[in-house]
Amino acid sequence: MAKRSAIRVALDLETTGLHPEQDTILEIAAVKFQGTEVIDTLETFVAPGRPIPYRVQRLTGIKPEHLTGAPPFSAVARDLQDFLGDLPIVGHSIPFDASFLRMRGIARSNPLVDTFEMATVLLPSLVSYNLGQVAEALGVRVPHDRHRAMVDTVLAMEVFNVLHQRLQDVDLDVLNDLANLDAPRSWPLLHFFRQELRERQERDGVVGRLSRGSLGDRFAAQLGMDPRVLSFAVGREPDSAAQPSTPPAIPAPDLPLSVVASEQTENPQLASTRSAVRQSLEQRTPLLLELTLGGHDYNAALRPVLEWLAEESGPEDPPRRLVLACVNQQYARRLIDTILPRLQAQLHSQIPVAYLAEHGGYLCTHRWFGAAMRRTSGELTAEQARGLAKLRLWTHETLHGDRSELTLLQQEISAWERISSDFEQKRSLDPRFEKSYQRCTYRRKGYCFVELAEKRVKAAQLVVTTHTGLFDDLSLSQPLLADFDRRLILDADLLEEENIRWGGSEFDQLQVLRLLNTIGTELPDGRYQGLLALAAPALRVNGPGGLSTTLTVTKAELDQRLLQWFQCLRQARMSVERLFAAFLGLVEDFAQGGKGRSEGAHRPNARGNERADQPLRINGNIRQLSSWNEAEQAWQQAAQRLRAVIDVANLAEKTILSAQQGRRKPEQGSGEDSSVASELVGAAYKLGEMVQMVQQAMSTAESDMVYWLRTPPMPMSPAQQHAARKAADPGTGSLAVEHAPVLYSQLVQTSNMLRRLLLQDQSGTIFVGTALAVDSSFGFARQRLGLEQEAIPERSVTADHAEQTLLYLPNDVPEPNSPQYQRHVDEALINIATALEGQVVALFTSHAALRSTYTAIKPILEARDILVLGQGADGSPRQLWQVFQSQQRVVILGTGSFWDSMDEVVRPPACLFVARLPMPVLNDPPIAARAEQYSDQLHQLTVPMATLRVRRVIDRFMWGNQSGRNIVVLFDRRVTSKEYGSTVLHSLPRCSQREGAVSRMPDTMLDWLTGEGAWDENNA
Repeated sequence: MAKRSAIRVALDLETTGLHPEQDTILEIAAVKFQGTEVIDTLETFVAPGRPIPYRVQRLTGIKPEHLTGAPPFSAVARDLQDFLGDLPIVGHSIPFDASFLRMRGIARSNPLVDTFEMATVLLPSLVSYNLGQVAEALGVRVPHDRHRAMVDTVLAMEVFNVLHQRLQDVDLDVLNDLANLDAPRSWPLLHFFRQELRERQERDGVVGRLSRGSLGDRFAAQLGMDPRVLSFAVGREPDSAAQPSTPPAIPAPDLPLSVVASEQTENPQLASTRSAVRQSLEQRTPLLLELTLGGHDYNAALRPVLEWLAEESGPEDPPRRLVLACVNQQYARRLIDTILPRLQAQLHSQIPVAYLAEHGGYLCTHRWFGAAMRRTSGELTAEQARGLAKLRLWTHETLHGDRSELTLLQQEISAWERISSDFEQKRSLDPRFEKSYQRCTYRRKGYCFVELAEKRVKAAQLVVTTHTGLFDDLSLSQPLLADFDRRLILDADLLEEENIRWGGSEFDQLQVLRLLNTIGTELPDGRYQGLLALAAPALRVNGPGGLSTTLTVTKAELDQRLLQWFQCLRQARMSVERLFAAFLGLVEDFAQGGKGRSEGAHRPNARGNERADQPLRINGNIRQLSSWNEAEQAWQQAAQRLRAVIDVANLAEKTILSAQQGRRKPEQGSGEDSSVASELVGAAYKLGEMVQMVQQAMSTAESDMVYWLRTPPMPMSPAQQHAARKAADPGTGSLAVEHAPVLYSQLVQTSNMLRRLLLQDQSGTIFVGTALAVDSSFGFARQRLGLEQEAIPERSVTADHAEQTLLYLPNDVPEPNSPQYQRHVDEALINIATALEGQVVALFTSHAALRSTYTAIKPILEARDILVLGQGADGSPRQLWQVFQSQQRVVILGTGSFWDSMDEVVRPPACLFVARLPMPVLNDPPIAARAEQYSDQLHQLTVPMATLRVRRVIDRFMWGNQSGRNIVVLFDRRVTSKEYGSTVLHSLPRCSQREGAVSRMPDTMLDWLTGEGAWDENNA
């Protein structure tokens, strides 16, 4: 007889804010349940004793009138405690709700079961983990009106039951791995996994904790791999994992082929584009193609490419093959999962497609079962444990082991870094990488995701990758994509920025110390931990099959060796801390006008009131500062000690491998010893890269790189800064790691590198972007892409938006640097949002300007029943878009990543308000270094960059959905008052345009939105 489910309580609270210390509870809803049976419910409003913030009213639906006569929390606390008892509490992000209860003395010891965490683990590929999307993914009906707490409580209960059933269906060995993660005991999901394991063992008659046992260990030693790999999906279906995908034979969901053909015939622009693309492919010549058709639509380039690939090549011609590169993994997945299958269905083609991930983009089976899963630098955090739990379940279903299949939250990324591929895709960079790769038993047995990906690429006609993935591969001496002589590069207007990021690096104190701790650290109790500690047994043992205990090194010898090694690591850590303290001194010295920390501390305004958290470019001027010698000496000591650590890691690796050579089967090199050896090589290589980067930064030699220091914002008041200094390590003078400067490097110009990577092999490369031409000229794009000397055809295909979009240019506002400008922005946004009842997205060029406007307009618009959401203050760009799509009367304020966000805009705003032209900041070191290459920085760099960014953001936000009219406001008088303004306007696709007073904007907008047709110059 099956055991009945445990009794649990689903709970949801509505609160006045996010902080239990200062906010209060508005509503409580709880459901006591056992499986699918509801036992009891509790639901009540709670008098908050304060006004309800407008944002809370909008998002919860709770109005002041709902709380009339509601009891205070003290009146319901006893009933709630009795209802909860000591039962487990279930909810979505339940630690948040529990924090409010525990602050008030309720549910302090109840176990918590978080459906958010369960969903992130059990649904590893879900794009978003909010309760509604989790429910939809599980097939649970989501009520249309989810304002009240009880609705979400019942939904969380139903989601839990489905997720619980999924967990019960998981193989016992997988559940055992989850229950035995090296996670904090305070992690609620760990208790839930262990309880589930105990119940499963009791049900199946398995007594005690599962483990491999002596037989499993002997099997692993003889095979050179962990037998649990057989439970991986790649172990169950090895043949499928090596094959590229072909689209299913499904009817075209959009347009039939006849309609597609007739459209291209009737539209001269599309027909000529098709001819240009085919000519480039057939003649293997480059092509520059600008497609501004709305919403990231590249079908006009993709269709002729697929047609060409589907045609049979001549008997003496090589197979037709092409690499398709786009800006990021998110869009690559959309291409593979949605766009390409849809187009292939329309064209009735069956072209095999493969995806090539960036370096580090595959799970490494060897690392999963090797040293990467052992404790090397302390106990896992709860977030790392959650990430590893997610990855363990994912291994049971993935055939490709590809990072892009996963949705990893920011805190979970470090879990991926522990088990991701490393040297496998960079074998040509170091002979030891190739040897480790060849030695790996998982690879030889067919369980290496990197080798399987390479097989899929070699068998495919069409390979999809990212810009970074393309650079990763083509930069190798033996690139995998060398046989693909045609390339289609989408998002080419972002290619230079991606190449700059790809070629850049950083030297961060926290990152360096983590790497040193991974190699080895001494715990407070004197025990050793890290890769060197894991290597210690192998340094003494030399026997057949790894099973012998024949000792070749005495314990005293080993202890002495380890003592020297860990002393070397300790010295390296101290020197790194001194180095970053010297970097901070350098930054402060410059900020104080070169007077040094002691003298300059009394002159805060010595150099134009510069802040110490401003970026500091490393150049000849900086080397004249008095603190430079201190930084240089600190680096010389740190470099010497870091190189000593590299020597130690390399020596340990060689010692391990030499000990293996005398074994009976030396080819079996995928045991834990070999894994430790590989990890040591990888750590030493990374440390070597860091040393080389800093050495170049500190050198006076000419370089094509720009180097700069940037310090995280320090406490603002002098008293707080003094307190932070007092808290510094007295031995090194170093601040806490979070206040240490970071050293960055970037290429100044990428054109030579792009030319070398993309054009030297005479391949036919088609560059496609939504924003390439400035005032009808491709000269700026040519220069950025390294195409100045090439005779390359250019083509621009742009939709006419004169009947859809009104471009409004205020002509009576101050210029952006005027003191009154910010006030005019705030007033204009208030009037526009009021007239349009929300439906506005405003973009700023700085967080400071956004915060100022947010503070000014929020109370006024909320009093008019319009919700104002600011990036950072109210969530990420994706979260803000989700609210905008689901609610009316909303205004979004965005900056930074909002400009370049690739989130799909389902419902465009009625108005896009561009507060000022997004000119690059010329005191930012990488931009300053690039600007020095131009004789006319304004016209040759800053205006073109701003122009193309405006064009790109309008195309993505406003023209992806062709239904409805909309307005774009360029609230920057320079567009009409400066001579370069015409360059900006002539670079935009054709829209109806109006120039006028700010006071006329609201009425003009309403006239446009309610009217029809385009406006010519005579329209009032």
